[in-house]
Amino acid sequence: MIPPAARAVIAAHLTDELGVLPHLATHTTAALADRLAAEGWHITSTPPARPVAPRARETRRARRFLGPLLPRRTRKNGETP
Repeated sequence: MIPPAARAVIAAHLTDELGVLPHLATHTTAALADRLAAEGWHITSTPPARPVAPRARETRRARRFLGPLLPRRTRKNGETP
C-alpha cells in the first residue's frame, strides 16, 4: 500500500519533471501503485522498529555515571577547550 501523500508526491513529480497533465499523472500514479501492490511491493510511511537490547538502552543512571569516566580538561593560560 502506498500512502496518499506518497501518491501525491509521485503525481507532482510526473507533472513537474515530465510535463504530464495533472489528471493523467494522478491516474498513472494510481495504476502504478496498484500494479506494485499486486506484485507484493509495499511502501509505508513508517520504518520498521529495530529491536533494542535492554542493556543498550540509556538510563538516567547511565548518564549520571558518565561524568567521572570522561577526562576533565583544565584551561591553561587562557586557552579555550
